[in-house]
Amino acid sequence: MYKELDHIDVQVTLDWREQFKMLKLKFPINLIFRKTTYEIPYGHIERAMNGEEEPGQAWIDISGITPQSGEQYGISLLNDGKYSFDVMNSEMNMTVLRSPIYAHHDPLVPKADGHYSFIDQGIQRFNYTLVPHVGGWEAAGTVKRAAELNQKPIVLVETYHDGPLPQINSFLSVDQDNIIVSVVKKAEDSDDTVIRCYETNKVATQATIHLPHLGRVIEVHFGPCEIKTLLISKDLTKPVVETNLLEWTD
Repeated sequence: MYKELDHIDVQVTLDWREQFKMLKLKFPINLIFRKTTYEIPYGHIERAMNGEEEPGQAWIDISGITPQSGEQYGISLLNDGKYSFDVMNSEMNMTVLRSPIYAHHDPLVPKADGHYSFIDQGIQRFNYTLVPHVGGWEAAGTVKRAAELNQKPIVLVETYHDGPLPQINSFLSVDQDNIIVSVVKKAEDSDDTVIRCYETNKVATQATIHLPHLGRVIEVHFGPCEIKTLLISKDLTKPVVETNLLEWTD
């Protein structure tokens, strides 16, 4: 916990030797009129709070009303490697591991004196972050903060040396926090560049994408939750073209 940060970071080291057991982390939530939202690829989905395990990606959020003040409030659970959750009544759970026999299938009944390999054994490490927030997860920037947890910057210690690059540099920037750039890559069929972005907060957004090393400033309109794939030619006389996910323009 840090005074300057509005969230709690947890670094977990776990040495697991159990068999035929599941481990969950449980988080009690004191909210009423709750709704639960899970991250899915390039978006999110609201699911029932019935105690059934549901898949999720980098975050899950519960938002509702505080019974004491009636204020809209919530908490986002971000993580860097766990993908199964469940919510039942006022408890949010994250499945950390499970240890059945490797590749076990019914109707095989394990023998008491049999030798089997069990999954999720040994030392494991992962991180999660708790982000309490007033209002909904959209205003808390949950999607961006989960991306920051999962895609931490790579730090290289270097000494000063001659070269053409400045000490501070940017290869890509977007002026709207609710627009996430998920892909920057070489095109499949050319030496052009492809970027893929999506809107995260369910609002139509006009965004400006700066690509200084390609000499491009791109104005893009996103509908709510819209995904866009842009093909950027090395030839500055050619326009930026929107494609589908297969990079086809037709």
